[in-house]
Amino acid sequence: MTDNPNDISNALQVFSKDQALCKYVLSERSMAIPDGVKFEVIEQLLGGMKLVTDSVQFWIGDLLVYSERSFGEMFSQLVDSMDYEPQSLKDMMWVAHSVAPNVRRKELSWSHHREVAKLVQDDQKSMLEAAVTDNLSVSELRALIRKDNKKEKGSKVEEYKEALEEILVLAKNSPPNCLARILIVVSNVLDKAGN
Repeated sequence: MTDNPNDISNALQVFSKDQALCKYVLSERSMAIPDGVKFEVIEQLLGGMKLVTDSVQFWIGDLLVYSERSFGEMFSQLVDSMDYEPQSLKDMMWVAHSVAPNVRRKELSWSHHREVAKLVQDDQKSMLEAAVTDNLSVSELRALIRKDNKKEKGSKVEEYKEALEEILVLAKNSPPNCLARILIVVSNVLDKAGN
């Protein structure tokens, strides 16, 4: 992610009482805004909150990956103390571990990055670039990845089929008692691959 540290610092000011853009009361479940706050201030507050919201899953994932690496056994205490579903934490860690910070795109959501986490880094970059360029939703990116994987699998199936056909030719030209079982197995595989 090519973040501008000033963007993050400015966004976090939303939560600082000393540098707040207006006098509000913020709790875990509410925000009370006094009357008379200007539109531009509300716009800045919302922009800052969106940036923080979009970043939190990356931050938690990176922090947990670091903690697991650095604290070993004590790491599980951190995980147990968090009020998150264990699978959510695993997903955040998996994405943080699988998608390097320099590959992440700030224009895309964490969910976009989760979709590419299973890919090798070059494919991650190209799929994320396509998502940015074509303004793809998460489901559209998922479909693009599936389509790309099917193309790749199709070419591998052809390679395997050719290899099996070569084995079949060799097996037919070998002594019957040596390769009879291979001949049957290869024939069955080729029949299935043809269907």
